[in-house]
Amino acid sequence: MKVLVVNLTRFGDLLQTGPTIEGLKEQHPGCHVTVVVEHNFAEVVRGLPGVDRIHELDLDALGRLLLADDLRAAYHTVDDAVSALRAERFDLALNYSSSRMSAVLLRLIGVPDTRGWTMTTDGFRLISHPWSRLFSASCLVRRQAPFNLVDYYKRVAGVTRGPRRLRYEVPAAARIRIAERLAAAGVQTDTPLVGLQLGASKAVRRWPAASFVGVARALQVRLGARVVLCGGNGDRAVAEEITAAVGDLAIDLCGRTSIGELGALLERTDVLVTGDTGPMHMAVAVGTPVVSLFFGPALPFDTGPYGEDHVCLHADVACAPCDHNVTCLQPFCRETLSPEAVADAVVARRAGDWAAIDAAAARWSGFGWYRTGFDAEGLFEARRLGPPSAQTGETLRQVYRSLWKAELEGTTPAVSWPPQPAAAAAAHAVRAVAADACAQAGRVEQLARDATDVEALEAAAQTLEALDTELLRLGAIHEPAALLTQVLRFDKENIVGDDVHGLAVATRALHETLLGRADRLVQLLDGRGAGPEEDRCR
Repeated sequence: MKVLVVNLTRFGDLLQTGPTIEGLKEQHPGCHVTVVVEHNFAEVVRGLPGVDRIHELDLDALGRLLLADDLRAAYHTVDDAVSALRAERFDLALNYSSSRMSAVLLRLIGVPDTRGWTMTTDGFRLISHPWSRLFSASCLVRRQAPFNLVDYYKRVAGVTRGPRRLRYEVPAAARIRIAERLAAAGVQTDTPLVGLQLGASKAVRRWPAASFVGVARALQVRLGARVVLCGGNGDRAVAEEITAAVGDLAIDLCGRTSIGELGALLERTDVLVTGDTGPMHMAVAVGTPVVSLFFGPALPFDTGPYGEDHVCLHADVACAPCDHNVTCLQPFCRETLSPEAVADAVVARRAGDWAAIDAAAARWSGFGWYRTGFDAEGLFEARRLGPPSAQTGETLRQVYRSLWKAELEGTTPAVSWPPQPAAAAAAHAVRAVAADACAQAGRVEQLARDATDVEALEAAAQTLEALDTELLRLGAIHEPAALLTQVLRFDKENIVGDDVHGLAVATRALHETLLGRADRLVQLLDGRGAGPEEDRCR
């Protein structure tokens, strides 16, 4: 089997494809994996176990051609890449980039079994796999995010095996260079060393410099530790502010490491303190524990460190998580995570003292403390620490996790929460409209099969469309129904074709599935189990 993996987005996203690639190799011995990657991130892919070939796209060069109006050269650049990939005759293509460009690329390559983002022949978006559609919906309903990104990647590929952590093979030469730099900075082999990842993709996701200073000072007192500042060239000003405050306690390597050298540096640190960043995933991939800080749009459930026994601290303020497209003018959530609490987490995690971490979670109860791990099905989970009184806001996400595991994995939901009457009322409202929509879809299918009364068919289809609009409205105003109706929206987009009766059959099946999911959601929120599905539309 020949597999094409496309991931053109971010450094961390590429690292998170690793368990899928290794799982494919484990489940399909002898399969050949090609990864399409943006040229600047090829070094990341070279460190992923199991990759057989890398196809690099220089998107910067393509952009320069387009800006220079050299459309002929730009066309040939794209055509050469598409022709080379099409000639490989892949059996399976996995597009993990949710961009229009990647969708066009996958359509042009034309692998028959393409999963993830692609497009129809007339240019409309297709999200081709139930797990991909669930991921797309979860991005819009973040508080209900039931699964980690790595698990979405794996399940889209049909992978249930593979390592329960990220992995990156650090080049030997990079280890030597980092060892020389640390020695030159006076770091002994037994010196406690804590990494501080300063940067983030947006300012709202960056912890303040003063907070990093507070952690550095606390760790020096409590551990005799030095801190190494990690980040890119864009983090130089923050790094200079920190070094001005703490002097030689900090080793500033911001913007001074290659990707391989960053892996070697994080491999040498005892713990990394980081936001939701690519270096967080690199630390996991080289076996270094992390204390990860989540605020702004970031959540530990969906993009947290994929591995056992990492610590996540989440500023679960009322407005969290904020939308990726919103610019917050008062990002107070960053101040919620105190340097003293983060220092407690670092000291305890370095010692592997989970009793101390539990005690800290009880002591610092103004935000969420989580320990990462895996459930019985091997799916990533972030388990809330601290007293039961702190376990607020978790139930709806757990309900949806049980729902989708039942729907997509075939597991039997285990109900471990009390009835949720307010949320159940919203689910009942959706279930009632879904039942009407299901019955109406059956009428549309009957009229399409008979094909004798076009006006009646059009009227029935319009009624069904109005019911679907009402379902989306209910999801927009009732949070407990939001994820269910967003999935409906993406499922509807995936119904394509020219045969009217075939489209009606697919539509009726979609509404039958929706009704079954609504039934399960109602039962789970009522505190009951979820029984088997029935053919409810007939």
